[in-house]
Amino acid sequence: MKLGGFLLLLLLTGGRAFSQSGEDSSFYLLFNTGVSYSHATDPHINRWLEKYGYPTEPHVPCNFNFELAAMPSSSRLLYSIKLSSIKSDRNLSSFNVLGGLYYALVKTPSFLVVAGAGAGFHNDIVRLNGQLPPEYQQLAAQYPFPLALRRMGLFVEPGVRAFWYPISFGSVQVGVYGGVGYDMYFNSHWRLGYYSNNHGKSGGHFKQIKKPSDQLKVSEYGVNLSGGVSFRVRLH
Repeated sequence: MKLGGFLLLLLLTGGRAFSQSGEDSSFYLLFNTGVSYSHATDPHINRWLEKYGYPTEPHVPCNFNFELAAMPSSSRLLYSIKLSSIKSDRNLSSFNVLGGLYYALVKTPSFLVVAGAGAGFHNDIVRLNGQLPPEYQQLAAQYPFPLALRRMGLFVEPGVRAFWYPISFGSVQVGVYGGVGYDMYFNSHWRLGYYSNNHGKSGGHFKQIKKPSDQLKVSEYGVNLSGGVSFRVRLH
């Protein structure tokens, strides 16, 4: 009986090991780059910028997006990390870092539809290199660098995305993607400060001076439309 029990146990464990080794361990890497448009804006800061002669934030700002994502071949889950930024040659700059988890509603060799959400961190900067309120002028006279407003906060974006890969080169596929989401920016209060010139590089370190009383803490919400080019590579 002992020998029979041992053989039965060996058979069961061996079968389990064989079934695990037979699973598909390959996965896909996705490299996505494109643009997105959102009407999530802050009307208060726009009124303030217009009052003092600065260009306002675009009504539908354009973000440049760079994303790296992975999906196991035997799974419907897509994991991603995305960097998006608004870079203006004027006075406004902004960036978001977003980690996402999505579930594949449709998954074929050339077509993929996923739904899920991303969450992360965002940072907005307004450089005050022009007209200033009297209170700001008094502070600007005390420091050798131009003043700036900065805020940070949580960024959440649920949405649906679709990928189509009509071109293949072995294990590499080239395609396009598009998506619709809803942006939610939970902003901190604007902080007033300046960027010190560390080792000849401007914009290295932000030194806060105070929290301005003429700035409001405003959360932003809006629909997001995105699209671009996607490269998908299957790795074993």
